[in-house]
Amino acid sequence: MLSRIRTYFLTGLLVLAPTVITAYIIWELFVFVDHLLGATLRGGYIRPGGVPGLGFVTVLVIITLTGFFANNFLGRQLGSVVESLLLKVPLLRSLYTTLKEIGEAILSDKGNAFQRVVLVQYPRPGIYSIGLVTAAAPRSFDQATGKRLQGVFIPTPPNPTTGPLLYYAEEELIPTPLRVEQAIKMVVSAGVVIPAEEPAPAPPSPPGGATESMP
Repeated sequence: MLSRIRTYFLTGLLVLAPTVITAYIIWELFVFVDHLLGATLRGGYIRPGGVPGLGFVTVLVIITLTGFFANNFLGRQLGSVVESLLLKVPLLRSLYTTLKEIGEAILSDKGNAFQRVVLVQYPRPGIYSIGLVTAAAPRSFDQATGKRLQGVFIPTPPNPTTGPLLYYAEEELIPTPLRVEQAIKMVVSAGVVIPAEEPAPAPPSPPGGATESMP
């Protein structure tokens, strides 16, 4: 009886944990966005503290309208003026350009931020780590090393967004058939979640279906 109860408990935990954690993250994100604009724009004039969800909808509307105006001639001109003002302030210039380049790399439709999944020797020779290929190194790096270098981001558990950016020669990258999302799952699960692999092809049968006899 105790063994069955333990089995039921673990099964229920495996069923509920991913659902509850996902729902909690979504709820926290919703609450964060809903409170971004303060109580007034959340309907504080209707009820104390605002109307739940009104701030979230307002943020979505503001983002959509901003994108609409940014695609118009007047919006592009206004955006250029604001950008030129930000680029004149030294501290804001570096922060703005960095965030803009990261956003364009992640959200752009022209390509993925990570090109492919490889294995690299890290943190020392003989130990292999999952790497996500980003972009080619600057030419100055190639000239300094005499090699054509490729940027590789090493995701680390439990937060795969943290990790070192390393540069390897192309011949040092070991290709893998993994997709980026499969590699991220492996990293987050600390190697527990392994993507299914294609079964190895069966060896060809001997001619005529005959088998070798034991001596």
